[in-house]
Amino acid sequence: MSWHKAIFTTEQIEEQQTLVKLEDQFDKFFMVADGPADMAIFSDNNYDGDTISIYFTPGCDPSCDELISQYEGKECDPPVRGGVFLLAGNDDACDLLA
Repeated sequence: MSWHKAIFTTEQIEEQQTLVKLEDQFDKFFMVADGPADMAIFSDNNYDGDTISIYFTPGCDPSCDELISQYEGKECDPPVRGGVFLLAGNDDACDLLA
């Protein structure tokens, strides 16, 4: 199980409401999985070059595999604590941050 990162442009977030859609989709998977302690998604604190990264914890696997693929998520290292905030999921997943 690995961390995954999907990158969104400000246009996707502001005009296409992609982040809102992602949260809604994630919440459904989270509820079906009974809210595991290691299942969450995090967001960068700041836009970087008109993009923002969304991080899926290892606990999102396999429940969110389809979602990660849909948003072209790629394997990555854990994000740094303080550089991200919990977007959705279990608060306990904060313990997984680098």
